[in-house]
Amino acid sequence: MTICLVVAMCAGANVGLATISLGGWEEGAAGSTQEYWDFTSGYVTAHPGDGYSATPEVVYNPKPLNVVAIIGGSASWDGVTEFTSTIAISVSLEIPNYEFLNDYKVIWVDIGNSPVRGITISATDGPSTTFNYEVLPGQGDAEFGVKIWPNPYVEVVNFYVLPVGGEAVLDYIHVDTICIPEPATIAILGLGALSLIRRKK
Repeated sequence: MTICLVVAMCAGANVGLATISLGGWEEGAAGSTQEYWDFTSGYVTAHPGDGYSATPEVVYNPKPLNVVAIIGGSASWDGVTEFTSTIAISVSLEIPNYEFLNDYKVIWVDIGNSPVRGITISATDGPSTTFNYEVLPGQGDAEFGVKIWPNPYVEVVNFYVLPVGGEAVLDYIHVDTICIPEPATIAILGLGALSLIRRKK
């Protein structure tokens, strides 16, 4: 069973809290989109035999709005803030893009404690299923980045949360993403081009 995170992607100016240093930028950098899962009561729903679903406690610059995490059946929730398992916890981040497919995007994932391994990317929707990706090292074993180019309509980031001292722990997920060029930048460039055309006329 996997964890499926439907993650908002690549919105405009950020108003986030983050000050954590990621592998490529400070979490919460301008132009990024952020989702924070702390797995607190009221945000987690049990699905007997199928694990759990969870919504993020904090979302900045969401698009689309429907962001959810599906936690696999091998993990147990403590009812307060964390999932644990005696075996590796499988995770899949399902990340839809804007209708406009940017040149590339970078996604940073931070789970804070247990190390992650087996990072792969797949596409699930639309004609853009041919793409390239590169895994980027983070500040530690529990953080990584992925650069994807060109963007598919929906990509899935897969990885495993490994046990440490006999137990895998998932007590938060931070996702921080940015598209290049950003939609806001594209809009500004488009307005600039229109202005130049009008001047020439």
